[in-house]
Amino acid sequence: MTLGRSLSSVRATALGLAAVVLWSTTVAVFRSLAEQLGVFSAGALAYLAAGFIGCGVLAARGRLQPLLREANPRYLAACGFLMTAYTLLLFAAVGFAETRAQVVVAAVANYLWPALTLIFSVALLGFKAALPGLAVGTIAGVSGVVLAVCSDAAGFRWDLFTGSNATTALLAAAGAVCWALYSVAGRRWGAGGGDGAMAVFLLAAGFVLLVVRFLRGEQSQLTGRTLLEAGYMTVFPTLLAYVWWDIAARRGNLALIAAASYLTPLLSVGVTWYYLDVPIAPLQWVGVGLVVAGAAASKLSVRAA
Repeated sequence: MTLGRSLSSVRATALGLAAVVLWSTTVAVFRSLAEQLGVFSAGALAYLAAGFIGCGVLAARGRLQPLLREANPRYLAACGFLMTAYTLLLFAAVGFAETRAQVVVAAVANYLWPALTLIFSVALLGFKAALPGLAVGTIAGVSGVVLAVCSDAAGFRWDLFTGSNATTALLAAAGAVCWALYSVAGRRWGAGGGDGAMAVFLLAAGFVLLVVRFLRGEQSQLTGRTLLEAGYMTVFPTLLAYVWWDIAARRGNLALIAAASYLTPLLSVGVTWYYLDVPIAPLQWVGVGLVVAGAAASKLSVRAA
């Protein structure tokens, strides 16, 4: 690898790490926004605005048409679909949680994606792995989600893994699968080009969310706080974080950024606790720790081919 390529990889990896930090605020801010605008109205507003800004910048630089013409069609189709599916699943999990306490469940389950990214990297990209370590990491991560779902102030209760609590966890976990596959597909088919395609994906996902919003007939209420939260969601955890992660997944150290993101569930639950004023049960913190430990164990067992 040349020095120029090495520096490019370092910069791409740094962008991926910054994206992880921004994403830790997504669940809390989106839940607050969804309570005012509606689930799909909030998502459509943030994603359409981010997509239009991103595509506008690409068009102004004369890069939009070359991007659509020259990018690998598999990359555009697969990653566009997975991005939209991930968005729908995560927003449904967070927005339709019956209580703010269930948002914590969505936050923990969603952050199975770092460990899943490493698993799919082994299965689909040919990364090498020590299977016992990968198995331990996977079991720890899943156990952490179960603890988050089945715990409250009274302790651990299996009966909590029912109804909306289980639905929230399963929707968020399904979203985690989609995002992990997105990262791997981007690495496989987008490494040779496609800079800026995330703006197109955001725009496409925003239009899908808008269609669902009108099908559901959501009612929205605009306030000063709504506008501030919508602006934040648009620029930071949506536009910048997704664009930076896309670059990192295609050009950076994928194993490193996927594993470093194991801190995200801890950050996300902390932000949710503070921003939404949600009490976190002690065993739920243990669950977060298991998700973090699972991702760390997975990282230690995986290396690039």
